[in-house]
Amino acid sequence: MPDGQDRISRLMHLIASIALVAMMLVVVIDVGLRFLFNTPVRGAYDLVSVFLLIMVFFGIGPVIARHAEILIDLFDRMVSTPVLFSFRLAAALGTLFVVLFLGWSMYGPAMDAYRYGGNSLELGLPNWCLWVIAYIGLSGIVWCAVRALIQIIRNHTSSR
Repeated sequence: MPDGQDRISRLMHLIASIALVAMMLVVVIDVGLRFLFNTPVRGAYDLVSVFLLIMVFFGIGPVIARHAEILIDLFDRMVSTPVLFSFRLAAALGTLFVVLFLGWSMYGPAMDAYRYGGNSLELGLPNWCLWVIAYIGLSGIVWCAVRALIQIIRNHTSSR
């Protein structure tokens, strides 16, 4: 990423990190209380589910923005720079397409959760709230994917 990281990417990274720490704390406290006092944390299952959702949907964007995906560079040294650019461009477009497809495929279940209700098992959280969180995170992922695509194109045009 260029010298100053994108604020949205940094915010998403912070939110995902907080969710990860919160999830770990809930699990450790739940296991500890269950083992020591036979008193589990009420709602631990739901809390871990929510924090996992936040961690995943807010953690993918910063990875895309930093170009930190797992990269297998088998052909990088064997192909020319234009071919390598086309590989990177195809990967960035593929990422954007998959993320947009994910958002489109989530729409039906999200609307069903909103229309017909449904609550989480232990805390009774409305399921549609989880879909809202997922879509907020997904919009950040789309933002990061578009920025990464633009950055790949700019780097290619400036290197000519």
